[in-house]
Amino acid sequence: MPRLAVALGVLIVVCAVGIAAPVGFGAPSAGSASAKSKCKHRHPHHRKRCRKKKSAGSTTGSLGGTTGPPGRLLATEREISPSQLQLQLSRPSLSVGSAIVEQYNAGSDPHNLILEKGGQVAFAYPTLDPGGDQRQTLYLSRGIYTLYCSLLNHRDLGMQATLTVN
Repeated sequence: MPRLAVALGVLIVVCAVGIAAPVGFGAPSAGSASAKSKCKHRHPHHRKRCRKKKSAGSTTGSLGGTTGPPGRLLATEREISPSQLQLQLSRPSLSVGSAIVEQYNAGSDPHNLILEKGGQVAFAYPTLDPGGDQRQTLYLSRGIYTLYCSLLNHRDLGMQATLTVN
């Protein structure tokens, strides 16, 4: 019965996230300002963002944090065998702040992605079909996050990973 309650709660969160997802989340369109912006450096592919490091002294006005691109995290889900699943993160830690968290389903079954902090669901990605990927820019506060697939018994079979945000 408690598993059913948890599954129902996750389903409600996933549905709410799907309804409340901001318009235009994901990669910028070709017509957006960020896709067209050019830097003073001469890159062979002018539509790509400049990846040169900004000066260490530049900060935002009200928050006092450093400016720059958000952190990136890729969470790849795959089946190793029928009884062993894997959730592999591209890095074990990120800095506090905005992060682009991408879910990639490299397996043959549908998977979702739940980010949990302190026993509470911080963010839930909807179920993703095999071969699919989805990304969202999230604000991650300091702490330890558990990422896992909540479908069936995927978490128990190893589809779980830990992310440290400091």
